Amino acid sequence: MITVFLICLLVGCVIGVLAGLFGIGGGLIIVPILVYLLPMAGVPDHLLMAVALGSSFATIIITGGASAYNHYKFGNIDWSSLRLFAPATMMATYIASFFVSYLPKDLSSRIFAVMVVYLAIKMILSVKAKAGNKPFTDKAALVGGTLIGVASSFAGIGGGGFIVPFLNARGYEMKQAIGSSSFCGMLLAFSGCLSYMVSGWDNTEMPDWSLGYVYLPAVLGITLTSAFTTKFGVILVSRLPVVRLKKAFAVFLLLIALKMIFN
Repeated sequence: MITVFLICLLVGCVIGVLAGLFGIGGGLIIVPILVYLLPMAGVPDHLLMAVALGSSFATIIITGGASAYNHYKFGNIDWSSLRLFAPATMMATYIASFFVSYLPKDLSSRIFAVMVVYLAIKMILSVKAKAGNKPFTDKAALVGGTLIGVASSFAGIGGGGFIVPFLNARGYEMKQAIGSSSFCGMLLAFSGCLSYMVSGWDNTEMPDWSLGYVYLPAVLGITLTSAFTTKFGVILVSRLPVVRLKKAFAVFLLLIALKMIFN
């Protein structure tokens, strides 16, 4: 447990910066790392993905909240996106996570890899695109929020890789899309975390210091440092040009996708 906790402290330093910079909760990095670390804590092999996903959502609540607060101070959150969009993502994530937690490890791992590849390609294709002019209607908010919630439940992420391009295509400048994504991602992660806790509550195979499929030492280690490093990512958002920011986001997702493919 101590080894897992110490490694997670270091992971949290990186996750915090990425959360502030890209409006994500860091699940794309957290999940693969936890799949590697959790056997050290005694998590059975067939539960690795469920615990990694549930613990990832738990960390995003804290990291995403810290990132959202810093973006709020910089005026990067557009509250009009939250009225229907945020509740839709929360409900969809909660329901879908129940099903994901019961999937075999091999299947859930493959789905996670596909999600990462999709996010990388999506952002690379939109690198040169400016803010779109599609209307952000109530229907778009409900449908988009539901689909993003379902997809995020399979990847253990706060949805930033989906939310940022979705809002950007509907007229949000990149900084506002990232800031709003941080806040929505925190709410989405809360729903996902709660679902994984409930679905694994009575599982006797989980090690000590677990709440359902959430392993608390890993969550604590990551969030102790990530909550303090998000501000550095937010500062970079305020200083980097929009085009460079989108390129950095696309490259980040591509690197994660390549690592998943080759490993």
